[in-house]
Amino acid sequence: MHNLTEANLPWPALPYEAFAPTAYLLHMTVQVIGKLKLTAPFEPHWDHVPLWVTTNGLSSGLIPYGDGNFTIEMDLNTHELLIQTSWGQKGGLALTSRSVAEFTHLLFNTLHSLDIKITINTHPQEVPNPIPFEEDKQIRPYDASLAHTWWQILVSSQRVMECYHAGFLGRTPAIGLMWGTFDLRDVRYNGRKIPIDQKMDFITRNAMDAEMIEVGWWPGNETWPQAAYFSFTYPQPKGLEDIKIQPASASWNKELSEFILNYEAIRTAKNPEADLLAFFNSAYQAGANKGGWDPGLIGSGKPV
Repeated sequence: MHNLTEANLPWPALPYEAFAPTAYLLHMTVQVIGKLKLTAPFEPHWDHVPLWVTTNGLSSGLIPYGDGNFTIEMDLNTHELLIQTSWGQKGGLALTSRSVAEFTHLLFNTLHSLDIKITINTHPQEVPNPIPFEEDKQIRPYDASLAHTWWQILVSSQRVMECYHAGFLGRTPAIGLMWGTFDLRDVRYNGRKIPIDQKMDFITRNAMDAEMIEVGWWPGNETWPQAAYFSFTYPQPKGLEDIKIQPASASWNKELSEFILNYEAIRTAKNPEADLLAFFNSAYQAGANKGGWDPGLIGSGKPV
């Protein structure tokens, strides 16, 4: 794990109940930004839609528009949202307490001022009881300190994920924040397709048509009210739930059908980076062994 033990990465506390109100506004914010990325050419398994973790917060990356591109940056140090175009215009607004409806209105007004006329489906995705953005008029709190803490955990988690990511020789898209499910994820594919179940919804049909092992981190939800790392294998091979993985604080969760390692166990560990990498690697090995994946998909991670 190159230099991780020397990095002194931040693993701050993120209490679920304190963060949940801010998390709601952040989740809807990244949903609005993420939906703008749907104008890009479709990539298998929605690989074109994540937001990217940066040294300041999150970035949309290049979003095609007309003959150029624009980017949206969420700066979680200064708590500003910044828009820049390839034709030389800039705009922005503050990240602060407000309703989702107001944020959406201000964002699109700013886009229009930059000659970006674009529309999105305003229904949130992959959340229970979704409220269309323009109808979500309740003022939502934005705690800048907790938003910054959430981003710090994304940065530390991604740094460990990158070491895990580097060891796979098969198809593995870039690590990114999936704005629908509000998690940072890394996913591996072994190249075997799965027949599409037409009863699945549109999003799931285009995400779950190949064998995969996914790991990630999310800040919790009402079903699991605490931040946690996770790993699932799809389709789930028989006997996976009986495998003991590392570290000892990780376990199989029957309700979620995945391995879970609570963030608090990593935050308070003697060597958080080593424990987290062990979780990713051992969960992968459990799924790969039970699922009959080719052992040759794991490389040395060293240059020839």
